[in-house]
Amino acid sequence: HASARNVVERIFGILKNRFGILTRPPHFSLATQARIPPALAAVHNFILEHDEEDLQNFEDVVDENPGMLPNRELEFGGLSEGPARAREKTEATHKRNEIAQAMWVDYQ
Repeated sequence: HASARNVVERIFGILKNRFGILTRPPHFSLATQARIPPALAAVHNFILEHDEEDLQNFEDVVDENPGMLPNRELEFGGLSEGPARAREKTEATHKRNEIAQAMWVDYQ
């Protein structure tokens, strides 16, 4: 039991160091929050599959405070200030739809 706990704490420590979203207060619905850790674990495993040397950056990482946020200042919105304006949201939605359409055409 203790050995399994150590492995799980190490895994979460690695994921928290790699993906900052796990160290910030959630801004998503509970359904979305439940999908984030497994998705990030899959991305992490994909990276390991294609870049085996990448794990060297995380060899001795342990989640020292499981379930707790780190005691450091959280960094939000480094590229913008405040919430997105209506125009920005419209432009982002348009761009996202263009990308989705291009992906669909490529898929077919």
